[in-house]
Amino acid sequence: MKRSHILSLLFVAALVGSFIATFTSTSRSVSFAQASETPGEECKISGTLNRDYPVLYDPEVDPTKTSFHMVDGDGTTKFVVLNQPKPTGLENSESIDLYGSIVGEEFHA
Repeated sequence: MKRSHILSLLFVAALVGSFIATFTSTSRSVSFAQASETPGEECKISGTLNRDYPVLYDPEVDPTKTSFHMVDGDGTTKFVVLNQPKPTGLENSESIDLYGSIVGEEFHA
């Protein structure tokens, strides 16, 4: 293969990579109040675990459901239903990033 063909392939690969990175990294965090304005629409919420409430996870009842309270950047606390097993180290995490939507008074991730 010619040197120009190899350089052209590398250039095209770099363009495709930058195009994908541009469109996948545009998600920004919103607060619970902003997410409540558009219920049912998926968004990203960043916050911390509210340690005043317990983390609810019972693998014998439902191994794919974890519930807890989370505080967003504005200080608002919401009940969160995470549709997956309890993440390792959830109680020790410094921050939590969740993708989901507001359903009623809860955030489903």
